[in-house]
Amino acid sequence: MELHELCDRFAALYSAAVGDVLDKRGLRNQIVDGGIQGLTLEDRVAGAAFTCKGAPATEPEGDDWDMRKQFLDEIPEHSVAVVDSSGDQYAAHWGELMSTAARGRGCRGAVIDGGTRDVPKLLEMGFPVFSRHRSPVSSILRWRMTGFGHPVMLGGVLVRTGDIIVGDSDGVVVVPAEIAEAVLGEVESLAEAETAMRAELLAGGKFSTVYDRYQVG
Repeated sequence: MELHELCDRFAALYSAAVGDVLDKRGLRNQIVDGGIQGLTLEDRVAGAAFTCKGAPATEPEGDDWDMRKQFLDEIPEHSVAVVDSSGDQYAAHWGELMSTAARGRGCRGAVIDGGTRDVPKLLEMGFPVFSRHRSPVSSILRWRMTGFGHPVMLGGVLVRTGDIIVGDSDGVVVVPAEIAEAVLGEVESLAEAETAMRAELLAGGKFSTVYDRYQVG
C-alpha cells in the first residue's frame, strides 16, 4: 500500500479505535501521555513519524541552527514531525516558521513532547500541532537539537521514524510501522462494527443484547 493511502485511511479513523486494536494485539503502551494534546479539538493528524530529539542547553554552548536546518530540509512527504524535548518544560520547541517549512515539504503535522508557540499563526494556517505546553520563549540557545531520524520517546511511547502517528481530539497513538497495514484493516472493521452497534442502540436495542452480538466497546 502506498504511504499516502495508508495515512489518508488512518486519518479517516479515530485514535480510540486504533488504541483498542493495539490493546487487543497486546501492545498496551502505544498511547501517548494525555498531556500532549492538539491546539484545538478539531486538530487531526495521521502520518509517518520523522523524529528528532534535543535537550536543554548550557549557557556556553553555541546554537544548533545547522542541525535544525538539516532536519527541516529532510522532512519527507506524508510525515509527522515528532519532537522529544527531553522533558524541557520552559521553551517552545516548535513554531510557525518550522510549520511552514515542514508543510512545504509535504509534512502533515507535528507532535511535540514539549512546547509550541505562534499559536494564532498555526491556527490561521490550519497546520495540526499537538504539544504539551505553549510558550513564547525561543528555544534558541536554551535547547539544542542533538539528532534526528532515530528512535525517541514521545509521552512515554517509543517512536521510530516511519511509525504511524494518529492524533485527534482524544490524543495521540503510535502504530509500529511493521504492522501498520494489518492494524489499519482491523481498525476499519472495528469502526464498521461500532457504526452498526450504534444504529441498533439508537433504535432502542438493549445494550446487553447488542454488545453480545458485536463484542466491541
